[in-house]
Amino acid sequence: MESLTLSDIEQKYYSELFVYCDTDNTKKVASNGRVLDLFRAAQLPSEVVLQITELCGATRLGHFGRSQFYIALKLIAIAQSGLPLRVESLNSG
Repeated sequence: MESLTLSDIEQKYYSELFVYCDTDNTKKVASNGRVLDLFRAAQLPSEVVLQITELCGATRLGHFGRSQFYIALKLIAIAQSGLPLRVESLNSG
């Protein structure tokens, strides 16, 4: 997977969200609890959220590491913009 490019604002915001969701301070977050609440707040259909979880690698790993979490947040923004979910879309505007 290509590296993810984030603006300074995205980096700060995503980092704060990750810390918020990492309630046990393990640098890994499960796809339940606060992450689930956060993703539900995006108001996307369940199948889209599942697709995002698969695309970012969290399904395979069984958790969200920091990079999977950041990728998922970028994919949520892409989906909310009405664009197709593709990993290639991550670094485009």
